[in-house]
Amino acid sequence: MRSATTTGEHAGFCAATVSLDHGTVALRLAGRLDGECAARLHHALHAATVGARAVVVDLSEVTHLGSVGVSALLGAYTRGGGRVHLAGLTHPAVRQVATLLELERHFTVHPDVEGFVDSVR
Repeated sequence: MRSATTTGEHAGFCAATVSLDHGTVALRLAGRLDGECAARLHHALHAATVGARAVVVDLSEVTHLGSVGVSALLGAYTRGGGRVHLAGLTHPAVRQVATLLELERHFTVHPDVEGFVDSVR
């Protein structure tokens, strides 16, 4: 890992970008991905994807994935031309939303960030 930057933190939501090797980036999100954090979430996703070869969005600390969060993730995927992956669908509520909406049809889903790193080497 080369560098880490916190891109947003506010009651119930936090985003931190970590630059990995070979032009890849991990965006670690925490808290609730809902309407309260919409602008900060869109900014964090945009900042992480600009210039990156591949991005993994780590959702392991996300406790709620609302429609705003899903929309932001799908928007980042579309703008990123498929370079955006997901990891850490560990919280039951987040996993349930991801399963119901079949997010794996759009994203490559990894169990964790390490799994993503191994896949892009």
